[in-house]
Amino acid sequence: MKSTAFTHSVTAIASAFVASFMTMGIASSVQAQNAGHLQELLAHRTCQRCELSGIAANGVNLRESFLDVADLRKSSLSGATLAFSTMYYADFRGADLSNSDLRNTFLIHSDLIQVNLSGANARNSRWKYADLTEANLQNSNLIDIELVYAKLNGANLANASLRNASLYGADLTGANLKGADLYRADLTNANVTNVDLSQANLCRATMPDGKVSMQGCMQF
Repeated sequence: MKSTAFTHSVTAIASAFVASFMTMGIASSVQAQNAGHLQELLAHRTCQRCELSGIAANGVNLRESFLDVADLRKSSLSGATLAFSTMYYADFRGADLSNSDLRNTFLIHSDLIQVNLSGANARNSRWKYADLTEANLQNSNLIDIELVYAKLNGANLANASLRNASLYGADLTGANLKGADLYRADLTNANVTNVDLSQANLCRATMPDGKVSMQGCMQF
């Protein structure tokens, strides 16, 4: 059973979000719906078809949450903890997830178009069929991540760590990979049209044609 203090804490947090929605002038019916869904998520770490678009929850702890068809468009979740969470068809379009903890997350068909993931830690995650078109992944930790068939058109991956990442069949058309670390990454069948790979570390990476690159390997 949840403690009284915990329940009061969750209620207080939800109330604070209602106040923020009122400040932004959002309709009262939407405020009530969002606050109720937020309270459910904070209390139980589970929320199906949550309407949470536009929330400001920087630094919130949602570790080990389950989000099914959640609407988090344009939400502010900078520094949030979502490690070990599972999300099906989550909509994060235009959201701020900079410097967030997304380690070991499992995303299926999630919409991450134009999301700010700069400085985020998504190590050892499985993001299947994720749409990261024009997302900002600069300086992010994507070591051991699975981005099979992901859409990364125009994404900013400058200085991102993609060591041992699986990008099989991913669409990287026009992506920025300047300074990215792709050591032992799998780019088999990936689309790298209009991508400048000259300044990326491709040591022992498997290229789209199946060949193993030695670019960036230290010579002794």
